[in-house]
Amino acid sequence: MSPVSRGRKSKKGKTTSGLRGAARHHADGAQVGQPRSAFAALQALLGSRERPAWFDSSSKAVLDQAGVLMAAQGPRELEQATAELLGAELHRVLNEERKGMWFDWWFEELAEAATARIREQVGSRDGSWEPAWRLLHGLTSIGSPALQSLAGRALECAKKELRGEAALRQQPGWLRQLARITATGEVSEMRDAYGARIALIAGFSYPGGVDRSVFLFDIDACGVVTIVHAGVFDDVQEAASAWRALVGDTAQGARPERIETTERLLCLVHCDSEEDVLRGTESRAVLDNWFRARRRIHDLAEALRKRGMSLPAARSLYHNLDTDPMAKAFTGWYVQRHGSEPDPEVVDALVEEWMEGALPDTWHAASPHRVAVQLALISDWVPDDPITIAAKALLPEWVRWHGEQAGLPEHLIDRAVAVAAGGARAASDCAGLRV
Repeated sequence: MSPVSRGRKSKKGKTTSGLRGAARHHADGAQVGQPRSAFAALQALLGSRERPAWFDSSSKAVLDQAGVLMAAQGPRELEQATAELLGAELHRVLNEERKGMWFDWWFEELAEAATARIREQVGSRDGSWEPAWRLLHGLTSIGSPALQSLAGRALECAKKELRGEAALRQQPGWLRQLARITATGEVSEMRDAYGARIALIAGFSYPGGVDRSVFLFDIDACGVVTIVHAGVFDDVQEAASAWRALVGDTAQGARPERIETTERLLCLVHCDSEEDVLRGTESRAVLDNWFRARRRIHDLAEALRKRGMSLPAARSLYHNLDTDPMAKAFTGWYVQRHGSEPDPEVVDALVEEWMEGALPDTWHAASPHRVAVQLALISDWVPDDPITIAAKALLPEWVRWHGEQAGLPEHLIDRAVAVAAGGARAASDCAGLRV
């Protein structure tokens, strides 16, 4: 399944024309280079934003299982249990409902349903309202600022309902810390050998240094920049080991390095984690952290801003790209290797497709997964156009050149070239990814 993107935008600078332009537009009139999938098409058919039928059953399912939150002994445990409770339901909905994926809207309704559950059960001597009370606190810890505010208001409404309840005064004080988790501002980075699979490991704690932990953002920048795995760990080394195991042999030599300049965090700025980029194949780990990952990006950005290290401004990865230097460099390499020049229109088409949407520091990252994404995009051009045919034929040499520019060992270059040439992709090259 191809990744789902927001769609390519026409460039303000250099434009496609002639055969190249014709090849890079779909026969059905879709935008240039736009990856498509059956799931994206299904979502597009939804039309108006109608309230999905699954909202009520999913809210009830979460509230009925909220008793598991009572086992938490501290804020980190409650946060994790809340994230997993919501993630399990998102995973079910994504795989069974297949439409109406308005997750933020559902989060809001879940908070309201929790307040309603507390209202119904207030006065009960068995404390049956307590799981919903804990759920609301958990929601304040994982929701983005807007969602956190909604959960906070729901919590205040619930508190009014519980006025006079003796058990309310007996609730653990650490519940109030959930909404106040903060980033320490310490961030480490790792990359696999190809350079487009990125691990960012950021420190977090609750007030007073309680329950210190790190959050792992596992980012795939081979196509649309996306979080493909995430999770909470005790420390940097534990998170690093988990990431290396996920990625496979191309990450075994990676070691976490402290980030000193926020330019290295550009990938966070461009992470697509909204409902309209759902592939329909997201892992349980991604869905457990669907809300929390966005919240942690905000927390980290706020901590860095207070240190005078604001995240870099978002800039278009599609507009005003200077493709000439890459085209000239590849052409020079090709001439030295083959004694003749490649078709300049084909080279230009490859350069544009390769650079559009890519982080600048991954322009030479020719991983097997990146190549597979490019093949999917090229296959979405007009299929029988001469430029399309020639681009596929030239792709193996294009990939080899990038691998050499990146200084990759020959065996890793060969893996990527094999994909470009139609060879099978080794599972270890994209461990943890479902493409």
